[in-house]
Amino acid sequence: MKFIDRFLYLISPGERKLKTIWRIEKDARFNYLVGTAHFFPYHFRISLKKLLRQTQRALFEGPLDPPSMEQVVVRGSGGKGSLEIYKALDPQTIQEIKKKTGSLFEDSSPFPLFLPPRDKKTDPLQAHFQNLSPWLAFFNIWTSYLKTQGWKGSVDMEAFEIAKRLGKEIHFLESIEEQVQVLDQIPLERMIRFLKKVSQWDEYSQAYVQVYLKGALADWMAGTSDFPSRCSPVIDDRDRVFYQRMQPFIQKGQTAVFLGAPHIHGVNRMFENEGYLVQQVSELEG
Repeated sequence: MKFIDRFLYLISPGERKLKTIWRIEKDARFNYLVGTAHFFPYHFRISLKKLLRQTQRALFEGPLDPPSMEQVVVRGSGGKGSLEIYKALDPQTIQEIKKKTGSLFEDSSPFPLFLPPRDKKTDPLQAHFQNLSPWLAFFNIWTSYLKTQGWKGSVDMEAFEIAKRLGKEIHFLESIEEQVQVLDQIPLERMIRFLKKVSQWDEYSQAYVQVYLKGALADWMAGTSDFPSRCSPVIDDRDRVFYQRMQPFIQKGQTAVFLGAPHIHGVNRMFENEGYLVQQVSELEG
């Protein structure tokens, strides 16, 4: 590591080296595939700047601008709720979830403005499931828990913001509508099973941090197979969609593709099957 890099990491205690980067080469063209963490307690801005300076364009799963993010919430707050999930939770699990999600379910906390006022006699967790689509109810709980653990970063968002500042071409591989359709396919039983393991969330999240920082995504995938979104509609089916849609940009070369870490194994295998040289990057120049 160069002296300037060591200095930058020294003065940025929350910064870490990104090790989930793969270089994809064929016919004298190179591209990068990056496994991202949608939420994380550390930052990777130094690595991301180096990576994006070597590319002309950046591809992301779906739109990341605030209006698009608001669309996701609006779509998830309408339609059928998920009381089936709430009814499947025992009283001890319900209390543990409330403890681990900070102020999300405190009676003094204002309910989101896009939801109708709740009856004060109604359990706030019950109202949460009653008013939100299953996937939004679950992920709202999970991300609230992560925030209590200091998880305020996002590799996707950092890469997106840096790519904009560097003037890179930015493209998205899915629409908001497609993403919501995928989330609607997450089985309720997977969410229920994970919520019931609330006592193991600390161990689960800490193990994830260590494996991601090492860049050992194969180990991470083996240990997170029970997470609700680790199912075929979210992972396997979308791997194929992402791979096909990124091809016009891959053919141009100098493209950085940012996908959630669970997609990396499947997409890399597709590249290898097409004769690409796929190598994990240990050190970025620049």
